[in-house]
Amino acid sequence: LDTREPILMKNPERVYGWIADANIVVPEVLLVPLFVGGAEPLGTLWIVSHEEQHFNSSHARAMTELAGFAGIALRMIRTEEKLRQSLENQETLTKEMSHRVKNVFAIADGMIKLSSRSAETPKELADSLSLRFHALANAHSLVRRSMTDTAPHRKVDVAALLEAILRPHDIDALSLKGPEVALGESATNGLALVFHELATNAAKYGALSAGGKVAVSWLTHDDNLAFTWQETGGPRIERPPTRTGFGTALSERTVVKQFGGTISYDWKPEGLTVAISVPMNQLSR
Repeated sequence: LDTREPILMKNPERVYGWIADANIVVPEVLLVPLFVGGAEPLGTLWIVSHEEQHFNSSHARAMTELAGFAGIALRMIRTEEKLRQSLENQETLTKEMSHRVKNVFAIADGMIKLSSRSAETPKELADSLSLRFHALANAHSLVRRSMTDTAPHRKVDVAALLEAILRPHDIDALSLKGPEVALGESATNGLALVFHELATNAAKYGALSAGGKVAVSWLTHDDNLAFTWQETGGPRIERPPTRTGFGTALSERTVVKQFGGTISYDWKPEGLTVAISVPMNQLSR
């Protein structure tokens, strides 16, 4: 690889211990660098002979051309894979955007109803709604996709993140308790998405839709950060939902696939409890 040209070797087992360990004798081998776009080689193409003095300069030229064709094929496969992944990401983002827009209108409707119950004058109603809409905008800025952001991201504490996400809702109905834990950019956006979905569902169907309470606690245990989301005082739950919505599926995929964690739901009659566990080594990213 250092010479960037074909090399002829006799008995490579004298140099490569893994060949000797397998008790294999290789009389002669032609080593050809394999390039897949770019200046650095991906690896080496090995052409093995069962006898010495088999290869000549024409073999080296032919195998170099073969390695070139192999490199082109691998580059095409990689390009196709990147394109497929980009299309899948685009489709997911499109569905996510549609889902979020629907949620914004649902939350806005709930905030109008909540504010109208406590406001005594039109100005008080307008001020209350303005504050809540600004908080909602701040929460959505945390949940944004940041694939194109190049500015450095400062660490965000878990409590600050949850406060920003839950601020659009009735603050008196919320309880947050846990130690300081700093989050990196990827962890901030991922957890913001998950708790935004939980808060949205609580405002549409759960405790936050009917004067109930939501308690969020977290602690570190066995190199994991464990969250408990507990709803009480909302509409009585007769049975678990029969299907999984896009938001819930997106949250589960974020916790499991992005963070390598776990998420579980306990649909108690008195309120939903959600347990989330995320490896600590994923939180600094």
